[in-house]
Amino acid sequence: MAGNADELNELNGLFEKVSGYFALLSEPTRLKILHSLCHTERSVGDIVEALGATQANVSRHLNLMHRAGVLARRKDGNLVFYSVCDPNAVSLCRAVCTNMMAMPDKPLKRASARRFMASVA
Repeated sequence: MAGNADELNELNGLFEKVSGYFALLSEPTRLKILHSLCHTERSVGDIVEALGATQANVSRHLNLMHRAGVLARRKDGNLVFYSVCDPNAVSLCRAVCTNMMAMPDKPLKRASARRFMASVA
C-alpha cells in the first residue's frame, strides 16, 4: 500500500498540470477559438467575426490560451494574428467532441462531424 501512496505523490504534479489543461479547454468560447484556428492563422478581428462575440471577450480568451502555450501570436503592423501551436490541444478536443457527437441523444450530421476541428495543417 505504501508503494501506491508514493506513486500517487509523484503523480500529483502531473495531475495538477493535466487538470489545468482541461480547465483551459473547458470553456466553450475557447473551443470555438480552437475550431476557428484549425486550418489557418487568423487576426483577432477575423476570430471575433467568426465567433460573433465581443472583441474584449475574445481577446481575454486568446491571451489565456497564448499564455498557456496553446496558441502562438504575431504582430503585423496594427494587427495581431493567432495560430495553434499545440496541435495536441486540437487532437484532444477533436477526440472528445467526436465521441460526444456520436452519442445518441444529439447526433451531429456526418458532414459537420468531418469538418469539425479538422487536422491542423
